[in-house]
Amino acid sequence: MKQTLALLLKFAVTLGIFVAIFLEFGGGYAPVRTAELTAPGTFEAANPDYPGLVGRLRARVRGTPLPSPRVPLSLHDVCLAAAERPVFVRTADGSTRRFKPLRHCGEGGLVTVFARAADGSFTPVPLAEAPREAYFRLQGFQLVPAEPTELWAEIRSLRLGVFLPWFLAAMAIKLVGIFANVLRWQLLLRGQSIELGFGFLSRSYFVGRYFGIVTPSTMGLDAWRLYDTIRLTRRPVECTAVLVVERVLGLVGIFTVILVLLPFARDITQRQSLGELVAGTRWLLAATTLVGVLVLLQPAWFRGLLRLAPGGRARRFAASVIDSATAYSNRRGYLLLALLLAVVGQVTTTLMYFANAMSLATENVRASEVLLASAVMTVGTFIAPSASGEGVRELTFVWLLGAKAGAAKAFLIGHLGFWIEKIPLSVPGGLLLLLRRDPSLRALTREHLERVRREAEAPGSSVRSSASAPGC
Repeated sequence: MKQTLALLLKFAVTLGIFVAIFLEFGGGYAPVRTAELTAPGTFEAANPDYPGLVGRLRARVRGTPLPSPRVPLSLHDVCLAAAERPVFVRTADGSTRRFKPLRHCGEGGLVTVFARAADGSFTPVPLAEAPREAYFRLQGFQLVPAEPTELWAEIRSLRLGVFLPWFLAAMAIKLVGIFANVLRWQLLLRGQSIELGFGFLSRSYFVGRYFGIVTPSTMGLDAWRLYDTIRLTRRPVECTAVLVVERVLGLVGIFTVILVLLPFARDITQRQSLGELVAGTRWLLAATTLVGVLVLLQPAWFRGLLRLAPGGRARRFAASVIDSATAYSNRRGYLLLALLLAVVGQVTTTLMYFANAMSLATENVRASEVLLASAVMTVGTFIAPSASGEGVRELTFVWLLGAKAGAAKAFLIGHLGFWIEKIPLSVPGGLLLLLRRDPSLRALTREHLERVRREAEAPGSSVRSSASAPGC
């Protein structure tokens, strides 16, 4: 019951995120004096040199003066600046408010304003025909400061000759990462003296991805793989140990990728609050990565520290990690190669999202920034309680890249990852499950069959009892 309620809660959170993504709080229309639109100081844009939350706190502690949060713009430059950062207008009451440039910008720049009708409605009119008091559409609070119409406009503007090759490349890159993960799984099983074929494990992995379409994080994938290998080998302890070690390797891999990319994405780690937060934890990430590697290579060093773990649940988890890693004490080569494959798997995920950005013809962002956003997003999908990472994926990209690429395009970069991960690379797992008549027999190796034959020929044995022996 507790697990069912937790699952329902995660689905509710996911649904809530998607409902709230495009909800706008505040907003509306504000009057401006048309004659003042060309006056200096009427328009402003967010200052790209203004630090994020962490940078502002650091400046306050050090007593360092901060630059102005906004810089003035001319009417001619408003729409150009709006492609990269928020823009603001001075209203008739003297306040400065953020507005929605999509409602006002066109091919000639800022060409549209709104007029208020007698019934209180607002209708768009050309700037050249604007009344003495025109209205601007204000930007309220939104998790994603964009509208469905903006997303649709981005989709309609796609060029098939650009989108399709990069989209197919993204799928191919992710497929390479999937097979790297399967090979890592096979190596770790081999380290536990479990020999299973790469073909069988690949099919099982894709079936697990099929179950993972609607389950939080990697729950469906891990649950199916655990079930499939335990059912086949009758060795639950070893199969569970493999997945525990694999989780640690995955975290070490993704933290390593983040640490490598941080120095190359200074624009988002110095000016975006979420990016600054990630950069501010670099030493914690480095320490966690080092501890993870040491736990895997020298688990005995940490057994005495188990009593310091807070709470029985945390202590039991730490003990399971150490016990699982101990099984590889004499086979560290397997762990090192598995760690390398974990890094490869994480890198292919980041490259997939880079290909997504290229398919959308994204401008104003660097490759390193897209790669870092992808890595941070991966961590977010593990932490946040959402089904299959939905909502979290899109929000992470918007918060890290939205100011440079535009909220709508950043949203689509993340959302394309869902369609690649869950449709062409997960749905086929359901077909593989339907086509599997007897997975156990298909996965039997020659060693299994030889052992069954020897046991069957031994005195006092039977084929039936041999067939049900552990490991078959």
